[in-house]
Amino acid sequence: MSDLLKEVRSFADHSGLPATRIFDDLFVLLYNYICTGSQEYKQLYPSVTHAPETVQSVEGYNDADLDQLMRLLLMLREELEQAAPFEDVVTDKYGALLHGDIGQFMTPTVLASSVSDFLSATGAKDNKRAEPTCGTGALVMGDLRQCYAAGGKDGLSRVEYSINDLDLRLVRIATVQVMYHSIRHEAPLKRLVAYNADLIRDYDSSAPFFAATSWRGVLPGKIM
Repeated sequence: MSDLLKEVRSFADHSGLPATRIFDDLFVLLYNYICTGSQEYKQLYPSVTHAPETVQSVEGYNDADLDQLMRLLLMLREELEQAAPFEDVVTDKYGALLHGDIGQFMTPTVLASSVSDFLSATGAKDNKRAEPTCGTGALVMGDLRQCYAAGGKDGLSRVEYSINDLDLRLVRIATVQVMYHSIRHEAPLKRLVAYNADLIRDYDSSAPFFAATSWRGVLPGKIM
């Protein structure tokens, strides 16, 4: 078990808050940074938009608990910083905390990597890609890691990804994972678009809540 997971569970026992809630809030904070700090990585993604209501505050913590939450955030960022490009160091941890709550199970990262390797070997890849039930992004991250290994930054810069999940918590984590690695390793996708939609009832009618378009996807006055 990772040190971060141990600390999250210990904090949950101390604070009385669910461990998944604490883990979710760490990604609320990271997502807020990505949305509000876009000027810091504008050279990678000249166009970044987000739905204002998706930038949320974390509530229910006293001052001491907020300090502990910030310490956990530093631990999470350290793990993300030390990870290989587009290595998913999040999904297995989140899956361990869920215990199958409300029928949710995360795709193990080993399986996600195997699926990506198989699809790559068969040539079943296109630069326009979509994951309609992305969860925390295991399959997306496995795909991008393989793409980065095979084609480097240039290959990745040609990929457009649309991701979606009915659970905002999960697709927010997936969005953070992709964007954090992309910024950290200065390896932008052509475009990332994230949805929080019910594809059965609202197919093709929901607006994205987040979109980031790189230099390759932006022309004067136009987003491709």
